[in-house]
Amino acid sequence: MIARWTATLHPAHRLLLAGLLALGGLTPLAGLAQPAPSNPSANARAVLLRTKDSGPLVNQLQTDLANVGLFDGVVDGHYGTDTAAAVRSLQAQQGLIVDGIVGPQTWLALEVAHRAIALPPPLLTANLVTFSPLVVAQPDPPPPAFWLAMMPLVPITGGALTCLHRRRQRGQPRHPLPFKPKL
Repeated sequence: MIARWTATLHPAHRLLLAGLLALGGLTPLAGLAQPAPSNPSANARAVLLRTKDSGPLVNQLQTDLANVGLFDGVVDGHYGTDTAAAVRSLQAQQGLIVDGIVGPQTWLALEVAHRAIALPPPLLTANLVTFSPLVVAQPDPPPPAFWLAMMPLVPITGGALTCLHRRRQRGQPRHPLPFKPKL
């Protein structure tokens, strides 16, 4: 049943589960993928590295730390204070005991961090997407001062014309037709 459950996992999750089981001293489940060493010196990674160590394994450690963005010093193969600071930073990020000593758990955490960095870039990035500023509708500017001065005259003029028209109609006899038909 457990083998059937692990078969449904993504291969990367199976690899992570196998690594966690191996670190915890448990035997891996049947059918579970075993972590493949990324380089020939993977077996030598069981060795503890600490301050004042040197050699090709420290060189590989510094290179791996630089690849995940934690080490910006010179890759020289000497485990100095800057390498120890980068290791402590990795241990803090991964929730490990922060002691600056590289053991199996720190090597695995470095592998996990390296795989997280090695993911393909997202399809949309800030360089590919451009945003235009939002243009909010603005009201038209107010009419000119002359127009504003003439506006009150419109109803006054209309009222005056209506008044004159009514006065004119009162003074003339009312005819149903405006003109007299000729007979």
